[in-house]
Amino acid sequence: MAGLESAALKLGGSVAQHAARFWLQRRRAKFERSASLAELAEQELGGPLKRRNLDNLVDRVETLVAEQLAPVLDSRFAALPDNEVEAAVLAVTDVLRQVDLSDEALLAADADPEALARRVREQFADRPAEVALAERAWPLYELALDQSCRHLVQVVRYLPAFQPAALAEVLSRLSRLEELLTTTPVTTLLAPRGTDHDTEFGQAYLRAVAKSLDRLELLGLPADEQPRLPLTVAYLSLRVSTTTRDRHEEREEKSWRGEMPVEWAVGRADRTLLRGEAGSGKTTLLHWLAVTAARAEFRGELRGWNGLVPFVVRLRTFAGGRLPAPEEFVAHGASAIAGLMPPGWVHRVLRGGAILLVDGVDEVPAPRRREVKAWLRELLDAHPSVKVVVTARPAAADQGWLSDEGFSAVTLDPMGPTNVRAFLRRWHDAAESAGVQADVATAHRRLSAQLERTHLRELAASPLLCAMLCALNLSHRASLPSSRMDLYAKALAMLLHLRDTERGLSGLLGDAEKRVLLRDLAWRLTLANRVELSRDEALRHLTTKLPAMPNVTADPEALLAHLLERSGVLREPVPGRVDFVHRTFQEYLAADEAVQQHHIPTLVAHAHLDTWRETVVMACGHATARQAGELVDGLLDRATAERRRARRLRLLAAACLETVRDIDPATHARVDAALGKLVPPRDLRETASLATVGHRVLKLLPTDLSELSDAKAAATVRTAALTGDAAALSLLSGYAKDPRDGVQDELQHGWQFFDPERYADEVLVDAPLRNGWLIVRSLKCLPFVGRLRHLGALSVYTDPPDDFGDLGGLPKLDDLMFFGDPDRPVDLHWLRDHPQLKRLRVYRAHHFSGLSVLATLSHLTDLGLSQSKPWEDLEFLRHTPRLVWLSLDNTGTLPNLDALHRLPELRWLVLTQYSADCLAATRPLPELASLALFDQEPELAPVPATFPALTMVNIRPAGRVDLSPLRALPLTELILQDYDGADLSVLGPSVKLKFL
Repeated sequence: MAGLESAALKLGGSVAQHAARFWLQRRRAKFERSASLAELAEQELGGPLKRRNLDNLVDRVETLVAEQLAPVLDSRFAALPDNEVEAAVLAVTDVLRQVDLSDEALLAADADPEALARRVREQFADRPAEVALAERAWPLYELALDQSCRHLVQVVRYLPAFQPAALAEVLSRLSRLEELLTTTPVTTLLAPRGTDHDTEFGQAYLRAVAKSLDRLELLGLPADEQPRLPLTVAYLSLRVSTTTRDRHEEREEKSWRGEMPVEWAVGRADRTLLRGEAGSGKTTLLHWLAVTAARAEFRGELRGWNGLVPFVVRLRTFAGGRLPAPEEFVAHGASAIAGLMPPGWVHRVLRGGAILLVDGVDEVPAPRRREVKAWLRELLDAHPSVKVVVTARPAAADQGWLSDEGFSAVTLDPMGPTNVRAFLRRWHDAAESAGVQADVATAHRRLSAQLERTHLRELAASPLLCAMLCALNLSHRASLPSSRMDLYAKALAMLLHLRDTERGLSGLLGDAEKRVLLRDLAWRLTLANRVELSRDEALRHLTTKLPAMPNVTADPEALLAHLLERSGVLREPVPGRVDFVHRTFQEYLAADEAVQQHHIPTLVAHAHLDTWRETVVMACGHATARQAGELVDGLLDRATAERRRARRLRLLAAACLETVRDIDPATHARVDAALGKLVPPRDLRETASLATVGHRVLKLLPTDLSELSDAKAAATVRTAALTGDAAALSLLSGYAKDPRDGVQDELQHGWQFFDPERYADEVLVDAPLRNGWLIVRSLKCLPFVGRLRHLGALSVYTDPPDDFGDLGGLPKLDDLMFFGDPDRPVDLHWLRDHPQLKRLRVYRAHHFSGLSVLATLSHLTDLGLSQSKPWEDLEFLRHTPRLVWLSLDNTGTLPNLDALHRLPELRWLVLTQYSADCLAATRPLPELASLALFDQEPELAPVPATFPALTMVNIRPAGRVDLSPLRALPLTELILQDYDGADLSVLGPSVKLKFL
């Protein structure tokens, strides 16, 4: 810091000296470059008083310039050695001596300091040969030269030619010069025209994003019936499957699987790959993140993201061309003001920290996904502090697709009963607010009752399909469908025809003609591996198709407008761009077109591409028996001919049996033979495709797992469970004897797909579990856990029940974890019924009440409490003297953590959102062995004094952290999450490092 301040003073002095010298020289007819300032002052300013005034001017200019330069230099070059700083400054002062600031030079640049400064930089662009600079010192030299030139020109331009008698008047105007210097823009490569308008544009951008994206589109309602439903009000939090980064013990890590709210997962990692099937809510989540960031309204685990600027990048827009440069990030959500963006604004925002939300890796053709990965890598190398969420369908990106770039991968889970109930309530509330002409309340009750049917529960697990069920139920037209193909067909029929008929509206097109045009557009998009097109392209496609439709006479422009306004399937998300309201509709209609036009060979040729998978599967659902046979036989023929793709193509052929209605028995036999080559599945990734075959795959699964590897055994169990077929119970009962952890995990996970009582009695009753340990993730299973003979310890990881009394009387309950609502308190009084509880973790509460009940939990050793309201005190810890592990957040407002001295057995401590001052004021805790600090200020200095015996530290800093204080600890292991380049050389050689 001192070296940079000294450099700023030297540069300020050089600017002041040269400005004064050039100023005095301007009176002379001949430019005396060699004359010093002292010589010129002697000639021009006769008396000592005037020369003293000049000295005061020079000193003041030196100080002003140094004050402007010091923070700029310190923000970028704090780590540069003093000798390299000195060399860069010498190089700049040498250049300043050679700058021509005569009247001719000033006039040539129209007396514009920016123009003249650019000319000076160009004139001295070559690196000075006289000074040998280290490579890392060149950015300092270039920035210092740039800023010094601007200040120098500003001073010279301000001080006019004068007679000696006028010096006092000129000097009296020093306050105006000070104003000019303090407002001289800090211009760099990132800010070529300064940053004067950054704040104004940033505010306008955030307002535009918040307004344009804060809308939830209810699939199933046409465009003119869409309510203006704020996304931030209707947003529904979903769960993801992942593995925690906590390192308490292996059991701790395994316990998180499938139990983490998506916001929690995203907030715990700066870079997240979010995987989810079609209609699972990926895009909705990104829009919610963008709107909430624009309004700085994050709470809970994401509160550290407040103040960051969000950018949404829809990869579908760039699927056929180059990927976007940062300047194009403002296009989605704020296109109307993109032309007002100051040059370099996005780069400056990214450098300071922003949120990048990249939607739809699966919407980019597979050969180009390497470009997406390279684009992300290059962007994040340049801007490592950016938070990133990338979405993709699982078929397009596996768990490790971005692991080399430091991404954590999570997968959106299907909605559970609690989520489905909340979704139904919000959908019907929105429909009622839109003025839909139906008895919405009655429809809501009717659908809730019908969802007790098994097949409908499965369909409702997807937000997209659940919305379709809501719309169909509201239409009163037919019983709800039993398969997703039937659901798509009835939803399209309702959107394309029934609603207009009900209201007596006539249109330009009948529903059959609408289907023809929409199918044609969907097929063209699919052939081009795209999911959107320009409005002009859509018009051209309609114009090309119309000659084949003799009964349609309307103008293509009117037809396109009609489809956009009345179909409920096609939309214009931004002016000039057209796409389907959901990609699933495009795939369904493209599959229909492929069958109608007999493009079966084209489907077979593209079947290896994951972007075509759903189109191929649904084409079998549209096809005649002959066409379905041709398609499936084509897939199997390719599998035989192409060994590299054989397994993928056979899995796809098997998946086609989900939708096929009629197929040649010989082809069916070929699929069964192909299944024999796919069973047992190699890993969990293959299980979903095999499970779609249903009861037929059960006949091929082995009855004994003992000869299978751990991965194949676990995948076999999951395949049987995912069928949900009652015939699977006998298989699963046999598998239950296998004691391997992976097998027992899958058996427990499969409980939710069957009648819970029968599954407990037939499958789990004699299962060894995991050495007696059972994890229950579904409330409906809890009443039957007492029937399991080998139950030794029960862990419940679920949503909080509507009535906590439902948890009463649970045998062996020693571990409870659930996530609350950041806007609501959690009352813990009901825990008095579970005195045997050993581990309790409650996350995402607003605050807690009833903490005194902890005194009744005499066996409690592990406690994690997370609340969005700052803790006022930690008095409740006096009730928990046996704690070994403790996790708390929002302790930053506490004066200290001395309450921890009441926990003599405490060895593990996790703190999130703490303060260094609080730690520094805490009396030493010499028994603590392990400390985790998450999202903290980058200050570790208090840690050795407060926790002198630490052997393991796990940190996820909120900024660049100085690790040198840790040298005072007997540290053996350091875990760095989201490593930001901190200097590791300050640590002792015996410290084991791990990066997450």
